[in-house]
Amino acid sequence: MAKRYDQKTKDEVVAFISSFNDENGRGGQAAASKKYNLNPITIKSWLQKAGVKTPGKTGKKHKGTKKTRAAGTVSVSRSAPSSGAGALERMIQIRNEISKLEKEYDGLKAKL
Repeated sequence: MAKRYDQKTKDEVVAFISSFNDENGRGGQAAASKKYNLNPITIKSWLQKAGVKTPGKTGKKHKGTKKTRAAGTVSVSRSAPSSGAGALERMIQIRNEISKLEKEYDGLKAKL
């Protein structure tokens, strides 16, 4: 069961984070999580309710993480299908791609 915290504790944690971030630039949420033994998600919600903006890395894009696919490949979603028709359509696309790859493989194999 979830533990309830009184407003005094919440205010103390938020004040600690604000002063830590003022001194160090960032890292107050992690420090408070360790010091008070709190879940970072809980702390984040307290900061949002208090209107405190945190200087985190949100919104930054990492360089070099863009993945490229080979030409002609089909993107396959790993999530649960939203409808039977959508799942069927993806399955047909995948089977067509497999057929193309098998034909290409057979052609290359014949050249050996």
